[in-house]
Amino acid sequence: MNARSWIAVTFVMIGITSMSGTAWGSTSPAGTRGDATLVQGPTTTGPAPQYDCSLNFDTDAFTGAYATASAIGWAGNHQGVVTCLGGTFFVQNGINKNFGFGIYNGVPTTWSDADGYLPAQVTTFRSSGATVSITEFADKVVLGSDSYVVVYSRVAVRNPTDGAVTADPEPSPGLVALDTTPDTVAPHGSAVHDYVVAVDRFGNDYPWPTDEALVAAGTFDRHFSHMRTFWNQQLAGVANIDVPDASLNDAYRSGYISTQIARSSNDLNTGVNGYESEFSHDVIGILATLFTEGAYTNAHALLVEARRVVGSQGQYEDGTWTYSWPWAIYLMKTGDLSFVKANFASEGPAGATEPSIEDTAHAIATDRTGPGGIMGMTNDIDTNGYWTIDDYEALMGLAAYRYLAQRVGDGTEVAWATTQYNALLAATNRTLAATISTFHLHYLPCSLLEPNTANRCQNPEDANWAAPFQFGKWAWDAQLFDAPVSGPGLTLIDSTYSYGFDRLKDMLPPNTFGGFPSDYYSTAYNAAYGSWGLASQQHRDQGILSYEFMINNDQSGPYSWWESSSAPSPSDPWEGKHPAAGQGSSPHAWGISEANKVLLDSLVAQRSDGTLVVGRGVPAGWLRRGVHISVTNFPAAGARRLGIRISSHGLSISLTITGQLPPGPVLFQLPSFVGNIAGTSSGGVNQKTGTVTLHSHTRKVTVRLRREPTT
Repeated sequence: MNARSWIAVTFVMIGITSMSGTAWGSTSPAGTRGDATLVQGPTTTGPAPQYDCSLNFDTDAFTGAYATASAIGWAGNHQGVVTCLGGTFFVQNGINKNFGFGIYNGVPTTWSDADGYLPAQVTTFRSSGATVSITEFADKVVLGSDSYVVVYSRVAVRNPTDGAVTADPEPSPGLVALDTTPDTVAPHGSAVHDYVVAVDRFGNDYPWPTDEALVAAGTFDRHFSHMRTFWNQQLAGVANIDVPDASLNDAYRSGYISTQIARSSNDLNTGVNGYESEFSHDVIGILATLFTEGAYTNAHALLVEARRVVGSQGQYEDGTWTYSWPWAIYLMKTGDLSFVKANFASEGPAGATEPSIEDTAHAIATDRTGPGGIMGMTNDIDTNGYWTIDDYEALMGLAAYRYLAQRVGDGTEVAWATTQYNALLAATNRTLAATISTFHLHYLPCSLLEPNTANRCQNPEDANWAAPFQFGKWAWDAQLFDAPVSGPGLTLIDSTYSYGFDRLKDMLPPNTFGGFPSDYYSTAYNAAYGSWGLASQQHRDQGILSYEFMINNDQSGPYSWWESSSAPSPSDPWEGKHPAAGQGSSPHAWGISEANKVLLDSLVAQRSDGTLVVGRGVPAGWLRRGVHISVTNFPAAGARRLGIRISSHGLSISLTITGQLPPGPVLFQLPSFVGNIAGTSSGGVNQKTGTVTLHSHTRKVTVRLRREPTT
């Protein structure tokens, strides 16, 4: 969470003027619907004011009608492009102007990504019997020696009627036409209007291209093909999934792309729209996901940049404590020991503001200033307190650091990390046990010293009641690094989920954790709050269930989410359920990346000892007869790449491993296996945990069940 997130975005249209002299917005009520006639309308061109992306000065975020906000752009661009309902997009980078088309009039609309996941957004609506679609995407264009990000837009009109239709796209000033198509569309005919505008210079200050140069650079179709090929090549380098819920497949791919668009060169910004900067714990979480997915391009530069962020930003201390975590994932996956050794005990050129891995770990011991040896008071959830998440994040940092010390061969630091981990775990467990006993609690409190009724978590809809389950990492991820996990943070996982969801009954739908003041419906972190469920008995599929909730109820743009959002608006012309208001950033790169991590971990995860964990969080509802679940190009320990495929045949479930076999055993752990295994073609069985353990050389196993999986 980031400090500005608690100031709600107010969705009003502002009457300021852009650099070009055209209005950014007006006081017209948001969502006013135009009539359905496709004829030449107002004398001014561009989107109607109510569909502009309008700036909220309190949050520095742009929002369209009905809280819509998403983004398009290019990998590593300086600033991505904000997109809003109706084919409107807002260009930053000193241009500071809305672009769009007056043809959009607010009738029922679909808004989606091309091919389901590409950063090419398609708005479709019907009017006077015709179907209109507005598509916009960005491509990298090199003119001479200068690189630009250029947005291409297409307005396509299909007329199935027996009469001619006049359909003027009404493009904004500044959009350069790539063709001269007539506005009149013949009966049963179609028309296509293409436009282009340069939007980004990758942080450089060379001149913007001329209109003639943009036109000469090629057609919409040529650049769309280049854009599609580029992003598909990027996706081919990381783990990919195929699950029964196709929307999750698309969200996962779109999420990876959104992270790259939010990134500004090597700065892992949290947002394109609001939060256009690096926050320490956000950067750590984004890096951890990228390395878990197998995205190692510019990994050295990203890790060094993260060092600068955690060393210079004093806002969030937990980012410093967990700095070792993405390093540990990177080393486990790649085996790049030389780079880790070079940075293990050596600070950057700026000294203490660019701490070594060792410095950040030792800061944990220094910061144990709380009662009984727990972590000191912080503002890590944007309120001061002795937060439970802090101690678990510090434990996660020590677990990762101990692994790194072992790998670099520093026995002294291994011993130090072991002692510190055990001492902090004991202090945390002791303090929690006392608080739980004193206040007769049956859940893990969000403060180590208080019941939830004594702090911000008293509001059932404040999602911080589940903060340890996302931000804390520990219960699931520390086990991946062979760290001992015990105490209330493990034993109370299921009861805490039950406690929180019980409080939300009759207030919010199932599988949302709430939000933050004053938008309490859901959050971009919603799926990530299911992370600790992977270490539980009864909520192992919570991450996936909560990701599906986000997709079905809370998108503010195609696979885009606010850090916090309100309930859906019933009058939103965008078909489906979408929030009426939001705050923070949308898309929110940290929340999206954490959703992707819990989704991938639920399917397959790697332990530092070489063990592969398969299917730990797969919902029973996915195991219908004839269903297949697969992960390809998964980055396993020691720079291996492998694939897994789970196939359901009713009373039998098969697992096939392809590619390079893992260096250790395979734990096949579907939740539906617990107490339900009748036999197996290979490996040992643990009925209590629902685990089939396979030797590392085994490529296929079929598990027979006593009864078919049920939801």
